[in-house]
Amino acid sequence: MVGVSLLIIVISVVVGRGGGDNDDGAAARPRATPSPSADAGPGGLPSEVPSTSATPSPTADPTGAAPRSAPSGFAAGTGTLPPLSMPGLTGKGGSASLPKIRVRLEVFSKSPIGIVGYQVPTSLTDPSGTVKGVGTRWSLTTIAYGNPDYARLFFGAGPSGTPVTCVITINGKVTERRSTEGPYGQTMCQG
Repeated sequence: MVGVSLLIIVISVVVGRGGGDNDDGAAARPRATPSPSADAGPGGLPSEVPSTSATPSPTADPTGAAPRSAPSGFAAGTGTLPPLSMPGLTGKGGSASLPKIRVRLEVFSKSPIGIVGYQVPTSLTDPSGTVKGVGTRWSLTTIAYGNPDYARLFFGAGPSGTPVTCVITINGKVTERRSTEGPYGQTMCQG
């Protein structure tokens, strides 16, 4: 019982001192809070602390005095951080810094093909789609980036069961070839 009480006292002392937050083991230092006044006195916070309220920007002075410079890391005149951006990332599933891969998708049949669905996730221009009323032949050529597998095709046969065939060609080499079987047969190509 005495051991548990001693353990609780030690934990409360450690937590009260800031725990492991201090690398040197020194007592926790009080944290400064922003001053509500515009001018900070000696030892106070600088007057350029950005405001989080809907008041005018800290770089503008409503009295007409010369504007102060924006704090380091803040956009001049806005009081906010500049937007984060990463060069080379477009947000469309591909990065143009990777090698270009030429992808050709083909679907054909002796009978009309109802619907063709496709995905080329790393294509910047044709990442996915559904095409209706393509007749007996459909194809798409696009540029993809990254590692295999580059593309998928989804399609099905009609009531007559006439086979529908797909071919996926990557940089001139056929990587996938499949055909449907029977009435309303469905399949997927991936290459």
